[in-house]
Amino acid sequence: ILAASVLLAGFQSMGMGGGSGANDPGGKGGPPPQISGVALPEGYSLDADRTIILGEGDRWIGRLSYSVSSSADSMFDFIRSQMSNYGWKEVAVVRAETSQLTYLSGDADRVASILITRSTLYGSKVDMTVSPSSGSGTISSGRAPAARR
Repeated sequence: ILAASVLLAGFQSMGMGGGSGANDPGGKGGPPPQISGVALPEGYSLDADRTIILGEGDRWIGRLSYSVSSSADSMFDFIRSQMSNYGWKEVAVVRAETSQLTYLSGDADRVASILITRSTLYGSKVDMTVSPSSGSGTISSGRAPAARR
């Protein structure tokens, strides 16, 4: 419990987690996390209540949630055109009411899953989840390995 409290306090002090930023009474926005290595649009507004980042720089994992004033279609095109500039390889893409883009890092040790939804009034919301890959250089099928005899 102590470790969880220290971790949560660390996220809150970085503007991530359950607290709201001093300049943002609604709990949205806040300072951007210290991450790199992924396509992020200018002027994005961090959703601190839904963001959890472990690590920093271009080796982070976790979920980055943000909103932008650009349309969902524009965000889809932006992310699709820019992720390769950061060494990510496109694995799967679905453009729909909720669009999904999946990427594998250049050294195949991380997977990025990006969901883009239209906002109610204007703009769009983006959830980018980056996690360790299966380690084999391919994305796992989700099936258990066959039993050895």
